[in-house]
Order: sequence, then structure tokens, then C-alpha cells
Amino acid sequence: MVNKDKPLFTIVTVTHNSSRWVKYTIESVLASSFEDFEYLISDDCSDDNTWDIIQQYNDDRIRSWRNSHNLGEYPNRQKMLNEANGKYILYIDGDDFLYKDALFEYAKYAKAFPETHAIWGVYPVFFDFVAFPYQFNPFQLTSLNFLSTYPVTVVGFTDSVFGVKELKEIGGFDSRFAIGDTYIKRKFSCFFNVLLVPAGRAFWRKYPQQASNRARKFYRSLIETHIIDRELLFSEYFPLKGNELHQAKLNFRIRSVKLIILNTIRKGRFFDFFKLIKKLKIPYLDILLIFKKGDYSYKAGANSAEPLLNDYNFK
Repeated sequence: MVNKDKPLFTIVTVTHNSSRWVKYTIESVLASSFEDFEYLISDDCSDDNTWDIIQQYNDDRIRSWRNSHNLGEYPNRQKMLNEANGKYILYIDGDDFLYKDALFEYAKYAKAFPETHAIWGVYPVFFDFVAFPYQFNPFQLTSLNFLSTYPVTVVGFTDSVFGVKELKEIGGFDSRFAIGDTYIKRKFSCFFNVLLVPAGRAFWRKYPQQASNRARKFYRSLIETHIIDRELLFSEYFPLKGNELHQAKLNFRIRSVKLIILNTIRKGRFFDFFKLIKKLKIPYLDILLIFKKGDYSYKAGANSAEPLLNDYNFK
């Protein structure tokens, strides 16, 4: 049964010149087998006929806006977060689409794990020590982010569900970053429980002009990842303390130097190397860390023979 005042899910579609695919996005959401949701659509001042297509859909679950000027991706996401009435929010952008039973599966997970504040898809093939679904607390999540190489925050918004209240509590999205999904997931990890599940409940379209590709230009992704991790590591709310914090900071320094060298000197871009070192305020002595290995052995005390598990798959 649909609760219009307080639905279980708020689904958000942000669009900008998405006329080629937005009808598939909208129709996939409206065709969902689970109906307790509201659907918010915000067109960011498209100059094609995206807005005309959006207006063709007359469904009382839809609320739609057309921005009078281009806000940008994450301010547009924040605008919709402020409008959300649901308990959980997920973003299905105007070039993606939601699989029919995705909300049904998310609702099933939310009911089984009432203390979880988010549900994120990950690629199980990379996780050899956990049986999914599994709920991780902030210490475990942050340890995975900084003391392991397991990709917790790699999968983007198409497979990420957040608690609306919790996302608002930590300030929502930050317009500083082109990789704002990485920032918000890493920050969220510092505060709340997250249920990790196998990814694959939405289709993420890939093409050269999409926003995620723009973040890869001019070392932007590398620079922003460094800034994000540094900000979190030196924040008061960072969950790791003592030896774990020391190792996380050391891993960060080693990883930063190695990534810069890999993306510049190894490609013959010597001027870019010094430019990045200066921009990111990395001490020249840290260059010697190229010869040091980080410690990425964290597995939350589990392994492939004795994985983390719960009774979800056994009852």
C-alpha cells in the first residue's frame, strides 16, 4: 500500500539534456513491482526537449521541477534531498533505469535489517570474506575504506540507497566535488550502519559525455580523492583511533605518492608530477614512500573459509 505522506522510498531522477534516454528511466520507475514510493524529477535547465518528455507523464507519484538555471549535478541532488518525504532515497539518473523488482528487494532487505541506515551494492567477486547481505558498522566500513583494498564506495548512485534522515544529518551533498558520490559514501561510512548487498538493481549507462567521465580529466578524480580522504582522516568524527588511525594515515600518504607517480612520471609527464605535488601540498620527503608498502590486510577478522555471515540466507 502506498503512503503518499511518508512513502518507504523516494526515487530521484536528475536530468540534463537526457532526452535520448529519459523515457526509459521514467517508465522503469513507474513499472516497479513495489509501489510504496514517490518519484521526484528535477531537470537542470536542459536545452533539448528533456523537459517536454518529462511533462508527458501524468502520474500522481511524480513531482517534477525544471530549474530556471543550471545548478550542477550535486546541488540538484541536494535540492531533491530537501524535497524527499521517504524513509530511504535512491537516485536513478536520466540516462539510467531501474530494474523492475529492485524496490521490492530493497524493501525486503530493509525489513530484515531494521538497524541499517543505507543499502549499497558492491561487486561480490572482490569480497572473499563476507556472505551477503551483511551489515557493517562505521568502524568496519571505514577500516575497509582505508585499511583494505576492498571497493566499498566504488559503485555509484544507481546501486545505492540512503536513509533520508541520516543523509540530511551529515549535511547532504557537497558541490565541491565532481566525484561527490565517493565523498558522500565515505563520509556516510563514518557515521552509520550500511548493509552491503550484491550490486545489479539498476542499469548504469556508460557513454563519453556523461558526468563521471568528465571527472577523470586533468587528474580531477585523483586530486579530489586525495582531498576527500585527507579531510576525513583529519576530521573529529573519523571512527578510527590509535594504531588504526596511524596506519590509515600512512596508507593514505603511500597511496597518494604512488598514484601521482603512476599517473605522471610513469607516463613521462614530469612537469605534471611536480605540479600535483605542489597542488596537494605533499612534502617532498613523502616521495620516498614509493619504496614502502601500505598495510591493506583488514578483513574484519574473517576469511574465505570462515566468512562474515548472518542468518538471512538460512531461514
